[in-house]
Order: sequence, then C-alpha cells, then structure tokens
Amino acid sequence: MPSHPPSTTESPSPADPSPPAETPTELYFGYSADAPDLTTVDVKTVSPATLAGEPAVLTVIGESHYVGLPALDFHELCSCKPLPYERTHETPLSVGAEREFSFESDRLDAQTVVEGRPLDAFPGPDDATVAYRFDPEAWTTIRIADGGYETYHTYPEYDLALHTETTMTPKTQR
Repeated sequence: MPSHPPSTTESPSPADPSPPAETPTELYFGYSADAPDLTTVDVKTVSPATLAGEPAVLTVIGESHYVGLPALDFHELCSCKPLPYERTHETPLSVGAEREFSFESDRLDAQTVVEGRPLDAFPGPDDATVAYRFDPEAWTTIRIADGGYETYHTYPEYDLALHTETTMTPKTQR
C-alpha cells in the first residue's frame, strides 16, 4: 500500500470566490522536468504525498491540478487553459474521449491514459488523497495508486467525469 497522508478534502465556503470563467472545451496536460511557477495559478489545496518512493506534492488549482515529483524531474500541470510547455497534450471535454501520452526523462518514464466517462462514473472524493469541490458536482481529485496516480475532473455541464491514470517507472541511475 502506498504511503500517503489521510485524504484532504476541501470545498469552497460558502461559495468559491474565484471569478467565473468561460466554459472550457479542452483540458491541457503539460509536462516538464522543471517546476512550474505556481504563483501564477489559483492554488486551492496542497497535499504532500509519496509517489514512486519519493516525496511528491499534489495540488488542486483553480484551473485543474499539479503533480510534482522533484526528485525524479517530473512535473505535470493540467489546466483548462492552454499551457506554455513544449510537451503539451490536449483532451476534449467529452464523454468517450480517449487519449494516451507519455513523459520521459533521464530519471522517469510516465504514461497517462485519459478517458471521458459519464458523470455518474465519478466514485466521489472519499478515497482521494486530495480533493476539492468547486460546485456541488464539480470536483478535482487526485489519488495515489500502485505505480502512479489517478485523477478525476468532473464537469456537470458536460455530464462528464474525465479520468486519468498515470503509471510511473523510475529509471535506475548508473
């Protein structure tokens, strides 16, 4: 069983003070060996964790999420807004959408599978390592899993639970 602190579930109180945003149509995944500047995003909640045997940080941001694994040069920033990374992948916000993409560095190989599921496929926040509720049915959750992590991003306006599963394989250093 992976080591991680108890689930951190937060929700706005009583209403999220973030300004209303345009309805997104895609989710962008950006990967880098360098940490992004999180001072430019609306951080909702942060949780330390252990991922691939190393310290990690799981962050829900106003636009989506960030997973950082500095010891293995892995940084994933996911956003409803386009990202300024060389390695950026787009996923449409629709049920039935499927995408696969990978990140490779000198220290780690990571593969992510994205699947658009109906909203009722969202298992809820209880088993998440970190979770944030934006509206009654709008959640972002991150859960540490064996060999990686999974996320859910729910979009009630699309009847969508966008699920990602990322598997990680650290490389042996010589």
